[in-house]
Amino acid sequence: MAVKKINVIIWLVKAAELDVIKKCCMKKLIGLHFDLIYTLPYAMCLNTVSEIFSTLEIEDDQNIIATSRFSSIGLIPPGEMALMQQRVAGFVKDTPVNVDVWQDVAGTFVDMAVEKAKAGIIKTFAELAKKPSKAFTFLVVNNDRLPLLELLAVPLNTALRIPAEGEIVEMRFEGFVEGKDIRAKLVYAAHGTLA
Repeated sequence: MAVKKINVIIWLVKAAELDVIKKCCMKKLIGLHFDLIYTLPYAMCLNTVSEIFSTLEIEDDQNIIATSRFSSIGLIPPGEMALMQQRVAGFVKDTPVNVDVWQDVAGTFVDMAVEKAKAGIIKTFAELAKKPSKAFTFLVVNNDRLPLLELLAVPLNTALRIPAEGEIVEMRFEGFVEGKDIRAKLVYAAHGTLA
């Protein structure tokens, strides 16, 4: 089987409230084409994403994928998750905190989050390998305050900040798929670069 190279751009929106998502999408993402939109599998999240379709001029609601693969949900018990979310909210509110600092603070949670992020990317590339295109652009709307995909940026030494509510992170992945052998890695990460 031939090797297929795939390039993916993910625009990660960290927000829960509809007005915050609309505002940041209008400011940063208007006019971009998204091949797929990922959000959490909850009615509130799905309704929120559906609401921004008209804002972003997206016509086909079949492009929404409801999944928790890009969220830290399920990694630790809900009570511990709430405490962890309070910690990261406090860090972000008080001072910008880079993902490598969060890695030092959060301990074993980070290891679990990185493994889940890698598994989510590999699963996504496996799905994309079945499509004819080799380049894709995604919108990922995530109301989870905890970093997940962002943690993959630590090896890049880019000092990526943990995004605050309503901030957008642009992430670029490159990967190769040959049968069941899938390799993918993050090659670029920065806060939204569009004016």
